Amino acid sequence: MTLTLRGVCKSFGERPVLENVSFTLAPGKVLCVTGPSGCGKTTLLRIVMGLEKPDGGEVLWSGGTPRRLGVLFQEDRLFDGLDAVENLRLAAGEKDREALASALRQLLPEEALHRSVSELSGGQRRRVALVRALRPGGEALLLDEPFTGLDAASANRAGDYIRREMGDRPLLLALHRKDIPDWCDDVLTLGAET
Repeated sequence: MTLTLRGVCKSFGERPVLENVSFTLAPGKVLCVTGPSGCGKTTLLRIVMGLEKPDGGEVLWSGGTPRRLGVLFQEDRLFDGLDAVENLRLAAGEKDREALASALRQLLPEEALHRSVSELSGGQRRRVALVRALRPGGEALLLDEPFTGLDAASANRAGDYIRREMGDRPLLLALHRKDIPDWCDDVLTLGAET
């Protein structure tokens, strides 16, 4: 599945956020969208998801609109009263708790798997949300700030996990950080870097 944006524009009141954004993202490729806070990264992802309408331009998917997207929002959006495995089970629709625990073990220590996610650190919660976004197998991936709250070693492991799990799905990766992963195929910078 290929994602193409042609001349996408979006304003909030008198303030333009996205101006004539165009790109093509092919299967198995990674586009990093970067820029300062408030430059439109999340708005761009919301437009691609269909949660926000652009003021102009087109969002096109080869083969029609995807039935399912793998999405990681800026907020983790976890069920606090459930453990990491149950959070993943609800999203993935799988019943095999051991298979789900195995997926989570790639990014989390064993002792974090069966504790309520409300007891986990911010970085551990982020990793649960990341596995949840990649596990169900959407036709494309949209990840908003996947490395938030992660130290350098955890961010590297998360990056390796993303690359292993994305397969031939296109990946749109929004980052506030200036250090773009070397595995990004292309970079789109929004707004003025300060």
